[in-house]
Amino acid sequence: MVIIYIICISFLLSDTLIIDNPLLSKKGLKFNANMKGNIIPKAPTDLSPVEIDLIKSKAKDFIPSPVTENDIIIMKTNFGTMEFIFYNEEAPNHSYNFKKLANSGFYDETIFHRIIPGFMAQGGDILTRDSNKKNDGRGNPGWTVDQEFNNISHEKGVLSMARSQDVNSAGSQFFICFDNAPHLNNKYTVFGKLISGYEVLDKIEKLKSEANYIIDRSVSKLPDNEENNFLEFNYKNRKRYIKIPLNENKNKFRDDINNSLKNIHKTKRPVEIIKVRVRSENFEKDSN
Repeated sequence: MVIIYIICISFLLSDTLIIDNPLLSKKGLKFNANMKGNIIPKAPTDLSPVEIDLIKSKAKDFIPSPVTENDIIIMKTNFGTMEFIFYNEEAPNHSYNFKKLANSGFYDETIFHRIIPGFMAQGGDILTRDSNKKNDGRGNPGWTVDQEFNNISHEKGVLSMARSQDVNSAGSQFFICFDNAPHLNNKYTVFGKLISGYEVLDKIEKLKSEANYIIDRSVSKLPDNEENNFLEFNYKNRKRYIKIPLNENKNKFRDDINNSLKNIHKTKRPVEIIKVRVRSENFEKDSN
């Protein structure tokens, strides 16, 4: 029993496991399983300003191959994988810029910081990886791309570039439409379209915001004799009550609730962009 126990512990704590299957070996393939990553979830880590600057510098210096009609954007998230094509003829600079950022690793481990059901999901901000959650949506790669407005309509699955009031301020942030958004046509640059993974997009759209999560956990009437166990707060000029977790500081809990109620477009369960790469549709081996 002791020997079996030691073997099991060694197995769980090993970084990788190489499975040499005879059928796969004939094709020269081996299955490399990252056991530690699969069994023990990776703890998220916040990046320092220096680390963020290094990622931006790497992206700036990275020179990708030219965008072609065979290029496919592969976006892996914690809810599944989506694939897109480029509209390179209509938006060549935006397409190239996205490929540059994606293949340099700029987008890896960022999150969709703004999700509005019936409208769109916005991501691509490197600042979602730092410790300051109040600056999400304000980041950029350190350069901008001039507008390339075109006649492609904003509809479900369209990939378009976010910007500020300046039409030539696009940088790294992008959005994916959940539905038709004609008011954005010829005002934001469309540069791609979803071709696979619509079910993933639908999952993302259905996620609850932090604010909705709090409302769902709260009640409109204070339970009898529970004054000390519930926190009162106002929502849309109406009183609501939510149970204070055991051993939780009431003032801290109140601050957390008030902050969450402000996050009407940030989902309770974050949508992480694990990895984005642009590959040719004929590309068989991922070298990164």
